[in-house]
Amino acid sequence: MKRTRLAVVGFGRLGRACAETILADADLELAGVVRRPEAASRPLARPFAAVPVAGHITELGPLDGALVCVPTEAVVGVARELLQHKVPIVECAAVDEAGLRRNQEALHAIALDRRVAAILGAGWAPGALTVFQNLFRLLIPKGETEITYRPGVSLHHSAAAREVEGVRDALCAELRGESGRLQRYVYVEMEPGADPTRVSEAIAADPLFLGEETRVFPVESVASLEQEGHGIVLSRRGTSGRGIHDSLLLEGRFDAHAFSARVMVDAARGLPGRRPGAHLYSVLV
Repeated sequence: MKRTRLAVVGFGRLGRACAETILADADLELAGVVRRPEAASRPLARPFAAVPVAGHITELGPLDGALVCVPTEAVVGVARELLQHKVPIVECAAVDEAGLRRNQEALHAIALDRRVAAILGAGWAPGALTVFQNLFRLLIPKGETEITYRPGVSLHHSAAAREVEGVRDALCAELRGESGRLQRYVYVEMEPGADPTRVSEAIAADPLFLGEETRVFPVESVASLEQEGHGIVLSRRGTSGRGIHDSLLLEGRFDAHAFSARVMVDAARGLPGRRPGAHLYSVLV
C-alpha cells in the first residue's frame, strides 16, 4: 500500500511533535522538513538525523501534504505559498473563531484555483477542544459552558506534599468541582521503591489536606509536567427547568503540542481525498 507522503514546514516544538508522530506511523512517510534557508544546511539531531532538510518545499519532490508549523503570524503567508505550488496543507494556528474564518477566506480562492485542499484549525484549540465543546452543547442544548485553563497551583500544598516520606517532588493543582467544592490534584514524583498507596494515604492524612477531596497521581517527572503540561477544565451545566440537572465535566493535563500534532496528522490522512478549497477541521463524533 502506498504511504501518505508528508512534509513538515517549521521545526519548533510543534514541528518536532509532528515529525515524531509521522515517523511512528507505518502508513505515513516523512518526506522531509522545511526550515529557513540559513538553518537548512544543518542536519537534524536524533531521532531525525536521517530526515531530509530543505530550504524550500520544491526540494522534497511530490507530496500528499504539508503540515504548517510556523508562528501564527506567518501561517497565512506560508500556507498561500505552499498552495501556490499545489501542495495540500494542514494548519493549526492559535486564533479565535473570527480569525479562523478570515484565514479561510484568505486561502479558499487560491486553493480552488490550484485545485488542492487546505484544512484549517486542525490542532488542539482550535480543533479538538472545539469538538468537545460542540459535543457538550449537543448533549446539553440549554446550558452554560465554562472553561478554566491550567488549574491553579497551590505552592503551600505542593510544599507539604514534598515533605511526605517517599516523595521526591510534588505539584498540587486546585480546581472547583461541579458542586463548587475545592478539589486537590497532587502529582507526585516518588523515590525509587516508594509505595504509591502509602504515599497517597500520607498526603490525604496531612492536616493541610483534611476535609478536602484529594487525588494523588504518580508521574515520572514533575519538572517535565510543569514545563510541558497544559491544564484545562471544561464544564457544561444544564439550565432547563426539568427535574434532572445535566452536567458534563472534562478535566485534563497534557502536552498541547503533542495533541495538536496528532490532530494535524489525522487531518493530513484525508488530504488525498479532499475536494479543492479551504476547509475547517471537523471530526465525526
